Amino acid sequence: MRDHLTTEARTRLDAEMAKVPFSLGNHWIATKGNRRLHIIGTQHSGDARMLSMMGDIRPLIRQVDAVFLEVTEPQMLAADSNQEAFGQYFLLPPGQRLDRMMSASDWTQLSARLAMLGIAPGAAAQMQPWYLSDFLTGTDCRKRGFGTRRGLDDRIERVARRNGIATLGLEQPEAGLAALAAMPIADQLQMLLLDLQSETRHEDLYVTLSESFFDGRLSEGRIVMSWMIYRDLPVPRRQVQRLLRSFDRSVLDRRNRAWVNLLETRPEQSLLVAVGAAHLAGDAGLLNLLAARGYRLTPAAD
Repeated sequence: MRDHLTTEARTRLDAEMAKVPFSLGNHWIATKGNRRLHIIGTQHSGDARMLSMMGDIRPLIRQVDAVFLEVTEPQMLAADSNQEAFGQYFLLPPGQRLDRMMSASDWTQLSARLAMLGIAPGAAAQMQPWYLSDFLTGTDCRKRGFGTRRGLDDRIERVARRNGIATLGLEQPEAGLAALAAMPIADQLQMLLLDLQSETRHEDLYVTLSESFFDGRLSEGRIVMSWMIYRDLPVPRRQVQRLLRSFDRSVLDRRNRAWVNLLETRPEQSLLVAVGAAHLAGDAGLLNLLAARGYRLTPAAD
């Protein structure tokens, strides 16, 4: 999508990128005193291009005191044995039903779509809207470990373990799900109804985001996505932008703040921190939050 922008759209995109703190690059170095953090933005799903990326990252892993990931593989394996505890993040609170939150026609359309995906109406009525949006769009917003393996995070973790480097989680396995469920139900519902009605080709959006990631310009892809998503519907763009910001506040911003607080308590002087690349840039991005704590941020050499 980025390659097909008009000159006017390209100019607008460059202007919006200029407003985003730390919008370029997937690998930054944060230093404060004798402390040195390698902050690496990742893609959770696999891609052959990660082989060359690991060629640069592998030597760094051997040099650091520890590697931090969003969650580690042992954490996820332990969580797999206690799936019932995760139900609260997928299900509506007792007494709430999705079919009572929307018009009869919307519910009929939604339940028919979900039935084609193997979800019975009775079960769908009890589920949180964010989770059903996941099915409608084919996204994998769920935490690493619930979706595709062998992303950059997994490769980094396995190299660290093979070299005897400690691997630690920035959060508990349920934190990503809890963040999705923390988005206001009203906003979740609006996004679900938009996903139901829109003919947006989400596959194209995912390709745009992935290509932007490998170009070191994920923020660019996210801006383009915000322009394209739901544009086939008669919905004000202000409303779409508000919903996307609501999502980011829950899924990105709050977790970023918690991660920085945790990193500041750690005694290690040299760390590699590998998290989804969407967490790096922005006013409440991991890099800007570290800068506010007195770290000097420099992009790693290519």
